Amino acid sequence: MFLSIYKQLPWPTLLLLVLSLYVIYKYLTRNHDYWAKRNVPYVPPVFLAGGLWEVFKGKAQIGKHLGNLYLKFPNEPYFGIYIMGKPYLVLRSPEIIKSVTIRDFGNFEDRTFACDKKADAMAGNSLFIIRNPDWRNIRNKVSPIFTTGKLKLMFPIMKKHCNDMVDYVESQTDVEVDIKEVSAKYMTDLVASCFFGIDIFSFGKEDSEFRQHSKNMFDLGISKSFNMFCYFFVPKLVSIFKLHLLDTDFLQNVFMSTLEYREKHKNTRNDFVDLLISIRDNLKETPQDSVIDTNRMVSLAITFFIAGFETTSNAVAFALYELCIDQESQEKLRNEINKHIKTEEDITFESVQSLRYLEMVLCETLRRYPFGPFLNRNCKQDYLIKETGFKIDKGTPVLIPIDGLHNDPQYFPEPEKFDPERFADGSKHMVQACTYLPFGSGPRNCIGDRFGSICAKVGLVYFLRKYKVEKCPSTPVPVILETKSPFMTPINGLPMIIKKV
Repeated sequence: MFLSIYKQLPWPTLLLLVLSLYVIYKYLTRNHDYWAKRNVPYVPPVFLAGGLWEVFKGKAQIGKHLGNLYLKFPNEPYFGIYIMGKPYLVLRSPEIIKSVTIRDFGNFEDRTFACDKKADAMAGNSLFIIRNPDWRNIRNKVSPIFTTGKLKLMFPIMKKHCNDMVDYVESQTDVEVDIKEVSAKYMTDLVASCFFGIDIFSFGKEDSEFRQHSKNMFDLGISKSFNMFCYFFVPKLVSIFKLHLLDTDFLQNVFMSTLEYREKHKNTRNDFVDLLISIRDNLKETPQDSVIDTNRMVSLAITFFIAGFETTSNAVAFALYELCIDQESQEKLRNEINKHIKTEEDITFESVQSLRYLEMVLCETLRRYPFGPFLNRNCKQDYLIKETGFKIDKGTPVLIPIDGLHNDPQYFPEPEKFDPERFADGSKHMVQACTYLPFGSGPRNCIGDRFGSICAKVGLVYFLRKYKVEKCPSTPVPVILETKSPFMTPINGLPMIIKKV
């Protein structure tokens, strides 16, 4: 068909078309000699896809793909890749990673994601995306929300939703159950309660509206995948086409309703909403860039909901998956729980935090299944890497492949093996700095890591006191990941059998 059209075109038009395509091609590949000129080893680029061709074809999840590229350069401190014609520096050396994320953070303080409040006010105000000085101002104001004292105040809310989970599981024993969906419902209820101030009880409703909207946000079709890719790697298209990162209208409406109700009735619950209102009211006299206005409150609530719900539900699900495969570790953890916790009254913030083997299991789970695919930073000014003498040019995006570091046998022997003993008190000091990054590194690490950790731990305590998990014919070994998602998402859930202890 196209050949017949070309044959009908006058030769001057055909020549102009060919020349135009050639010019476009040359423009989009103009930087493909960037790393060669600087004597940096690099992944040979494919047109537009650059070093992500396997991801573009749908054959690899991006975090795993970057991890595989990482392993192809075993003796290098870094290597280069291209994405949409743009050169990216991928770091391998823990010392250089430490310099970029900690020592010289001031030169790498911003992430490279699109940050356009006109295109998407919620994403543009997100603590995850927002740039300095706004990021530092907002982070400093909301950090007290996640102190030990505040988490203790939320602990009764966590216990309530743990009880809802085990009540539901009671009716699901001795049959095949998707543990990913169980953990997702648990965290949906818990995070909705803590960050939105509402009780939704997903376990009692198969089609809970809140749960359905939560699932839809992470069901990435072609349109959502394109938008997310642009936010990650082609920020200009976000501004040009006013692309939205995620559909958050429902969550915005829910939070605003809660906010209006709290302010009208002066109700308190010792949750995130109360704390945000308090912070906002105490900052009304501060400069505009420090104010937590309503838009930022909504954005913060949505950011913490998304981060807390998906990351922690993944951690719980993958932990139970690994314990399902490794019955010895499961029994060891259950014995520890039963030794220190005799009754439900014994489940306190302090008792959960004191469970060392539980901490080891969670750490190893996050090593095997880090939620984020990579860390990214933008180089503000030309930067000299002291270890090698190489200069990172201003504006160069830097990637840190978390999965690559977590699966490097130099730092974690037999990386494919689930081994909580790596994080035992006698071994933890052997984990080299900046090789274990499930929550990021430096000042821009995950602000809610302690919240997510305690939610995962208390959920596992409640579950394993009463139930054990076993493999069934549908249990995938190993886990098969969804290639469309940038996150560690099992493609068909994590089916297994739940049995009473």
